[in-house]
Amino acid sequence: MKQLHFVVAAATMLCHTALAQPQITRSNVNTTNFESEFYYAPADGLDVGEAGIEQVWDFSSLDLMYLGTDVTLPVSATPYAATFPTANYCYKYDGIFGQTGRYYYHTITPSKYEILSIAWNGTAGDNYNPDPRTFMVFPYNLNDSYTDTYKSTDDMVEKNVVATYDAYGTVIMPFGTLNNVIRQKVVTDGVTDYIWFNVEPFYPIVQTVFAENSLGIVKNTTPLGIENPAERTFSIAPNPTSGAFSIASEGFSDGSEISINNALGQSVAVQKIAAMSETVTLNIQDQPAGLYFAIITDKQTSVKHTQKIIKQ
Repeated sequence: MKQLHFVVAAATMLCHTALAQPQITRSNVNTTNFESEFYYAPADGLDVGEAGIEQVWDFSSLDLMYLGTDVTLPVSATPYAATFPTANYCYKYDGIFGQTGRYYYHTITPSKYEILSIAWNGTAGDNYNPDPRTFMVFPYNLNDSYTDTYKSTDDMVEKNVVATYDAYGTVIMPFGTLNNVIRQKVVTDGVTDYIWFNVEPFYPIVQTVFAENSLGIVKNTTPLGIENPAERTFSIAPNPTSGAFSIASEGFSDGSEISINNALGQSVAVQKIAAMSETVTLNIQDQPAGLYFAIITDKQTSVKHTQKIIKQ
């Protein structure tokens, strides 16, 4: 999951007028008010498609799990501004599993977008100083490539990267269809991954981390025009539990699904929310003690809402 932080690090980017062949420039950077939601999905069976123009990538069947939010902040208003004096852009990530107050510092110039930190909280996270990690070069056109080497305080092994803008087209996501999308092929020490970027506004929609069978997904919520999944919660009682427990299901659509997953992501119990139901009772008495996750997939919005369960 560590590499998924990089997706969050890319989650606030650029704006560009739609073109038949999209180009990214420094003038498109939005560093003032971008907000987004961050999701995880398994990468099993993902079809990355071909390079070239006018491609269509259908990711509508991805099984999304909500993880947190990103909010842009003035650099001067953040707690680690002095640690990154060259930063001119920052945002804060707050996750549902305790990763709150993580800061992402960046330097943006007319020719380059550089990452100074990922998920930094003063003692943990990645600090790429004194040689920042290159995320983008300007201008960036179809078939353009750039190379980069980097290492961080968290991982001192130097990485070698070749990043190529190899395709553009349309991405179909569970939450909607996005046109005028570009794809970047990223080869790190011989390992290939991909990032799909929305063009207007510019931000990373999907990033693969095939080595971890993971996808990082960003949903633009600027301005927030729909319900924020972070604001919808549900209660579980008793928690911790020895087996049986109840979930308060009021407010979720009829037919929404509750799945209880173990720490490996395997579903051990599933139940639908019935019409007019206020609570749903489940039982994991036969499962071993440990950490579990209750995941409600809302039938109407397809958004997942997650809470931890401790089995004693």
